[in-house]
Amino acid sequence: MISNELSQAIYNDLIKGKAINKQGYVLKTNELEENPLYNEIFINFDEYRQLYKRINFDLVHKNSRFFFIRELSGGDANEATIKIQALLIIIGRIVTEKGYLFDVLTDYRAGIKLEDLSIATTEERYLDILHTCKLCISRGIEEEINNHLIARGIMFKNSRGHYVLSDAGIAFFSELTES
Repeated sequence: MISNELSQAIYNDLIKGKAINKQGYVLKTNELEENPLYNEIFINFDEYRQLYKRINFDLVHKNSRFFFIRELSGGDANEATIKIQALLIIIGRIVTEKGYLFDVLTDYRAGIKLEDLSIATTEERYLDILHTCKLCISRGIEEEINNHLIARGIMFKNSRGHYVLSDAGIAFFSELTES
């Protein structure tokens, strides 16, 4: 049976474009923990899928690691999706150029420092991409990452203040690099 309290929290996250990851990062303990919202959807998936279908959304369970919704009648890419993709591509390039292993982005105890990511606003090759996607025009890279990646559950900041990809972020990043 669907929990009213959890279903409201789930709706608030999903309707804002946030992914609901299987595990969430807990800053206080510096550990990953099971996400009760994910578990609620997982246990009642058919009911939630029907519920979201009634309001014109497809509830997607990706890689058995996270849920998100997309409009049934929507197109493939909207402005938010393009911004997310641009940020992920730039972050991936910075990690590669710095000589870091990809694990830096996926290990919740590691992550990448803001100082490393700040290069995106100082080098023309990154700025061209950012400005084309209407990013970093009036805000810095930290605010753009917070607004487009962290707020959507694609990244999180660990206890060291470093940026780490969530399960959703890893999946979206993988899709980008496979294309």
